[in-house]
Amino acid sequence: MKLWIATIVLATLLASGGVFSGIKITDMTRQLNELQLSYTSLESNYNSLGSSYAVLQSNYNSLESDYESLQSSYDVLQGRVSELQFSYDRLEAENRELKRLLDQYENVPHSYYSIEAFPHHSNTYEELCQFLTFEFALPTGYKAHVFDCSESSAYLEWALENAGFDAYIATGRTPWEPSSGYHAWVIAYSEGYRVAIEATDLTGEYYLSYLFAGRIPGIIYGDDPLIPGWENYYEGYDTLLKNIYEAIRSYRTTEEWNWWEGYWGFK
Repeated sequence: MKLWIATIVLATLLASGGVFSGIKITDMTRQLNELQLSYTSLESNYNSLGSSYAVLQSNYNSLESDYESLQSSYDVLQGRVSELQFSYDRLEAENRELKRLLDQYENVPHSYYSIEAFPHHSNTYEELCQFLTFEFALPTGYKAHVFDCSESSAYLEWALENAGFDAYIATGRTPWEPSSGYHAWVIAYSEGYRVAIEATDLTGEYYLSYLFAGRIPGIIYGDDPLIPGWENYYEGYDTLLKNIYEAIRSYRTTEEWNWWEGYWGFK
């Protein structure tokens, strides 16, 4: 169509005697053919470029989709890395705490529950009363922050276990005056009995006062008018610790229980 229009224009100019009148028709035709070939080549290149562009656009869209997928996977992995880092930090903290706890355990004499410091007894209430009355005594008097209720209770629990009784360390609000702070005592389980024992009463004047009153030293009796808050010894504790290791684990230190340190303890 364009070639036809160009031919008409050329013929018109030649017929009218314009600027092209001196040019031979054959030369014009040749140039016109060359232009047509150039146009065809350019049009082919344009179409080829359009096709290449479409392919590149498709590749770009595919790469963009892959990028978004990879970004999503990266975000998921990054979240997982954060979770693993948190778990690692927590486990590392637990490991440090366990190491510190093991170091505390190492402070306990290795023969703690197997030293056989007392004759073995049957775990009965009668044998318990005999042990407390005739065989047991605290190694020293009450000393605040040195040998107070916690050390006394730990020592009594150790002695009872070595003698064949089932004993626990109880901790909670002070039974006779809960508002005054915290206290430790012992609860022993014998056949058919649960017996609360005030460890600090097993020394000095308190021990003798029990004997003079015809009572078993340290034992807290139910409905006892002489013991204010007696029921708190049985029901008012916060924790009941099976052994010295559970006590250390609960309090994260041996300092409350280390009766064995000093001249009255293990060498």
